[in-house]
Amino acid sequence: MRSLVLNFSESEDLGKKLSSILNLERYSIESKIFPDGEVYIRLPVSPENRKVIIIQRLYPEPNINFIKLLLTVDACRDLNAEEIVVILPYLAYSRQDKRFREGEAVSLKTILKTLKDLGVKSIITIDVHKPQAYSLEGLNCINIEPFDEYARYIESNIGDCVILSPDYGSLWRAESTAKRLNVLYDYFEKTRDRITGEVTIRPKQIDVQNRDVVIIDDIIATGGTIVKAIDILKSLGVRNVHVIATHGLFIDNADVKIIKAGASSITCTNTVINKYSKIDITELIAKKLRQIIT
Repeated sequence: MRSLVLNFSESEDLGKKLSSILNLERYSIESKIFPDGEVYIRLPVSPENRKVIIIQRLYPEPNINFIKLLLTVDACRDLNAEEIVVILPYLAYSRQDKRFREGEAVSLKTILKTLKDLGVKSIITIDVHKPQAYSLEGLNCINIEPFDEYARYIESNIGDCVILSPDYGSLWRAESTAKRLNVLYDYFEKTRDRITGEVTIRPKQIDVQNRDVVIIDDIIATGGTIVKAIDILKSLGVRNVHVIATHGLFIDNADVKIIKAGASSITCTNTVINKYSKIDITELIAKKLRQIIT
């Protein structure tokens, strides 16, 4: 039997687009929250002997949405689905990918192990925080990079620029995008005054005066790092600062703070829906799905 797409209300837009592109049946999962806070899930169609593709946006409300996902996956397994593929456009809990302090839970591994133990064969996500940590034996962990889309967007809407990463850890994202456009790239280097302890950041090598700059990162949460980077760039005489991020969470009006700091534009993908979701990642997911469900 043919593959089946199941989406929650939070991901109905992606479900409709993916099922249309791939010419698959699609149904919306019935869910509600009881007065005591517990979650109810009902599958609208039998998954028996079918490959089931479950799409869920984990943000906002990652805790509730993850419970919804677990109940749905387990129901599919109980009802004899042939194979279960989960699409999580933004993988919540992925930033805790190692034990930074003794006794901490490694939430990324917990998420992956739980889904594997419930019978998930493959997980597809977009631009996971640290790709090298996104793996688990026996689980097909697929990370889709959106940098071709970034490059096309920059070429069409911004033009010649310098691309910067807010830190060394995300430099590879800036590099991947810059090489597609044949432009310069760099990262912000942090230095600490040994006497005062004050931390300063600035582009490591490139002169950005009178240049358009694009800051690229995977996640904007509180926006503090981006705001500080914009302040530094403005002091160095840049012409315009544009911000591109895969996942725009914008906690506590972070977008307002970024614009107020002097950003000319903010652009995100539709892994998380907000008014800056201008880059559509549906085709990227569809391309990867074709490879694993056929």
